[in-house]
Amino acid sequence: MKILSCNAGYLLDYDGSLREYALKPHRAMLGDDAAEQRATERLVDVIADERPDVVCLLEVDQGSARTMTEGQVTRLAEALTDRGLAYHARADAKYGDGNVLGRLPVLSHLSNGLLVRDDIDATIEAHYLETGPKRLVTEVRIGDLSIFAVHLAMSGRGRRKQLDEIAAIVAERERVVVAGDFNAYDGLEEVETALEETGLVLHDPGETVPKRPLDTLVSETRTLDFFLASPDIEPTRCDVIDVQVSDHRPVVLEFENGGV
Repeated sequence: MKILSCNAGYLLDYDGSLREYALKPHRAMLGDDAAEQRATERLVDVIADERPDVVCLLEVDQGSARTMTEGQVTRLAEALTDRGLAYHARADAKYGDGNVLGRLPVLSHLSNGLLVRDDIDATIEAHYLETGPKRLVTEVRIGDLSIFAVHLAMSGRGRRKQLDEIAAIVAERERVVVAGDFNAYDGLEEVETALEETGLVLHDPGETVPKRPLDTLVSETRTLDFFLASPDIEPTRCDVIDVQVSDHRPVVLEFENGGV
């Protein structure tokens, strides 16, 4: 089993440097077709090279005025079809129906997505947490394995509450991988402590965001994207992919899963 997780940054092609944000603010407001195409091609190249079973996509745009597509997840799946790879595409709004942010222009289209290999028998379910503005947790069930894609709150207090909610969901599953952008600005220990009772093991792929000014004042780590897995899941690979798709680099986890 190979899982790839990537915060795609809405494919706006920002590299995380302050210079990029300062000199190209129009992308965040209006989008940029050429920039979106560049970022899309880089991400498609990564997926085509890795050929993962499941792709967890955070920060994708499903049709706002900023994107040239009717939905970036579907567009990625179509581009992969052109490479001979067949994936089922799924996207869900990150804020949820009960959140006022989810009813605002542009924000209503902001989503997280999944690509699951077409030949895998999988069930997908969207869960919405009670805490935080972005509340979506997406679950892919493949046999007795549940893969959760998460993008946690920026604030430490919100994150810890979200982690408590995720722990309650995880406790009801047999085998689990939690993947995504944990925004662990207070360090990885924060996540390990919050989920200690679940028995999940943290797998650290390395630094996933570039060095930035004031890093030490804002964050205890540059590893914001990583994996948590049940103790019986023994990774054969846990890596950062050295391609700057957005202000985050993709991460990948591989392990044996009964032939899948």
